[in-house]
Amino acid sequence: MRTRLISATGAAERTPDSDRKTVRLHSVPVIGLLLVVSAALVAAFEPAPRTLLSPTFGAYSDAKLRDAFGRALVEYWRSGTPAFPAHLTTLVDYWFQWHAIKVAISSLSVIVFALLAAALWQRYLRAQAWYAAVAIAATVSTVAAVVVLMFNIPATAVPMGALLGVLPGGTADGKLAQVLSEMREGLRHSAGPHAGSPALTVLLGDVERYDWVMVVVSATLMVATVLVSVLFWRRRITAVPSATRVRFMNTTLGVITALTACLLLLATVAYTFSALDPAASLLGIMRL
Repeated sequence: MRTRLISATGAAERTPDSDRKTVRLHSVPVIGLLLVVSAALVAAFEPAPRTLLSPTFGAYSDAKLRDAFGRALVEYWRSGTPAFPAHLTTLVDYWFQWHAIKVAISSLSVIVFALLAAALWQRYLRAQAWYAAVAIAATVSTVAAVVVLMFNIPATAVPMGALLGVLPGGTADGKLAQVLSEMREGLRHSAGPHAGSPALTVLLGDVERYDWVMVVVSATLMVATVLVSVLFWRRRITAVPSATRVRFMNTTLGVITALTACLLLLATVAYTFSALDPAASLLGIMRL
């Protein structure tokens, strides 16, 4: 433990660390750094996975990925086995790594935006009132980053369930259109020739797992958000009436977190119904 040196006269001598300036979260340089980092993370969200995965999997545009997945799905459906063919396995691995990279970026974004929001709110309490506007924007950005993270976690956990989202649906043609028609028939008619397809059974299982992972993630975030909202409202109630900025900050944060909790509740309920009826979910995906 460091102690201050006492001179012969009894005065405290300055230690080597006493001249160092303390860098605070709400300082302008720190806020500037957080702004730069947050902008870099947002800018890297789409190109980073594509660039990092290109040496291993090649360059996939949206159209190329849709076309490749359509051909792989046709091959899988007609194979008559539950095992993925090599081409489809490659696409599933690609989609898993794509979303794993996005999970990492969105997780960092949540942290950086949260720090930025905290810094700007502290700045608002200590400096000009206009900092409230940018603090609110940073807070909303934090919520948006959390939502992006929420959607990328299930896509990483069950990449095949997420990959189905790139299907062209009603705009499909050729062999893929025929396969999708057979899949719809198998989903709608349990006694039909395609209802017992091994591929359809696997796809239904992946859709169901994807939805349940989403339920768990959204429900967990909802509970956490409710607790945070309660904390802000309690601080607002116990704040000194004359501390108008403190009360405004806690009220604003309480409202934002309460609204977020409501949206997460809706998402939890919606994905619970989807998980309980994966056939309807898969039909919905193929209609898009």
